[in-house]
Amino acid sequence: LKFAIPLTFIAIIINELKKIDHLIVMIVSGLTATFFYNAPFKTYIIISPLIGLFAAIIINKLKR
Repeated sequence: LKFAIPLTFIAIIINELKKIDHLIVMIVSGLTATFFYNAPFKTYIIISPLIGLFAAIIINKLKR
């Protein structure tokens, strides 16, 4: 069971790596999470997805 849960997560992520816009959003969210890791009250957990969401919105508007 300790191995099955990370393996399932990796299988879900691998499918999304085929799309370049999803890859960019994942990288932006990951870099933001590491940059804001020392934010008070562990707010990097909230800041990182929000900035990733804004990156997705910008990419979506640029594609149109």
